Amino acid sequence: IKDSVELHAEQTLKAGDYRGNPELVREFTKRAPEALQWLKDCGLVFLPGVYQVYGGLHPRAHSSTKPFGLGYIEALENKCKELNVPILLNMKVVRLIREGNLSGRVIGVEVQTKRGRTQYIRALKGVVLASGGFSANPQARALHDPRLFDLPTTNHKGATGDLIAPAQDIGAEVVGMDYIQLLPGGATTGRFIGMVSPVESVIFVNKNGDRFVAEDKRRDVIADAILGSPTKVVFGIRDEDGYAAMNKGATKAFNSAFEIGDAFKADTLDELAAKLQIPAENLKKAVETYNKAVDEKKDPLGRDPKMLIHKIEKGPFYAGRLTMAVHHTMGGVAINSHAQVMDRRGQPIPGLYAAGEVSGGVHGTNRVGGNAVAEIFTIGKMAGENAAKN
Repeated sequence: IKDSVELHAEQTLKAGDYRGNPELVREFTKRAPEALQWLKDCGLVFLPGVYQVYGGLHPRAHSSTKPFGLGYIEALENKCKELNVPILLNMKVVRLIREGNLSGRVIGVEVQTKRGRTQYIRALKGVVLASGGFSANPQARALHDPRLFDLPTTNHKGATGDLIAPAQDIGAEVVGMDYIQLLPGGATTGRFIGMVSPVESVIFVNKNGDRFVAEDKRRDVIADAILGSPTKVVFGIRDEDGYAAMNKGATKAFNSAFEIGDAFKADTLDELAAKLQIPAENLKKAVETYNKAVDEKKDPLGRDPKMLIHKIEKGPFYAGRLTMAVHHTMGGVAINSHAQVMDRRGQPIPGLYAAGEVSGGVHGTNRVGGNAVAEIFTIGKMAGENAAKN
């Protein structure tokens, strides 16, 4: 695999229609390998190999040996314990406290305890916002894109963007709030059911049994194609080897989807088509045409040749019933290349930093697959280092 910091930056900016902050993107991509090594030094164990995640545009993704973020949390929690860093649970931050109403340093936070008591925590160095995005907040989504109010989300219920408004209250600027990314989730609930990654071993077909999009394209391109399909429901198709190629978290999610009718398995494509209630001849033709594209390294829908390496031919065959769900909010508080939160006049707010999905400016209109996990650790590490220095 040929890769570089420069290619990573170029793809990130281009995929976001050049609406990301170039200086911030270049700092993020430059320091991403450093963050990867830092995670390893903290005890995180990665699976061997590098692959292209859905929407990733390049084989650059690394997966923890434990699914759903558990590996990251365990490794870093253990590191916090080793360093005597306290982690306070059931403490809801309700206000950021600044020396003046719209001036001076951020000097602490107001929190509510589980029992509803108000407490204040002084910040001697700085405050780092790392509270996530607002994919699970229908009202906030609809404020910026009314079409998204009724859609399900792939996110956990805590992704409600609670600290964006308090940051605005003390003068923070926000950027890109209407750049909201959708992901194919299970058609019943919208929740993640695996199936879409790794890209090289999956194809998408619609209710007519036809392929309709190159599966390695940008996420927004695929989202528009799925939303334009009959009934807005499509199917991801894999064979036995493709099923085995999914990581542990994706496999676990997919297997649980059998119970709600969003996952299917059959010994033949004819049987699979019958279960999906789509034309068997069309499905077989779609698979045949795709397999021919793998042989010829030329896909009529424009899939990149490096993603034409895995035929769908070995039974049993698997399918996931998919629709679009709100997955990631690219917008948030504006930050500079030091992870400092910027005010409405383009100046950093002293003592206030942000990292991850609560911030905006990295991804532009469209987030490259894999860049979210890379961003939270890379820019999170930058924010912590700079807060400690200042």
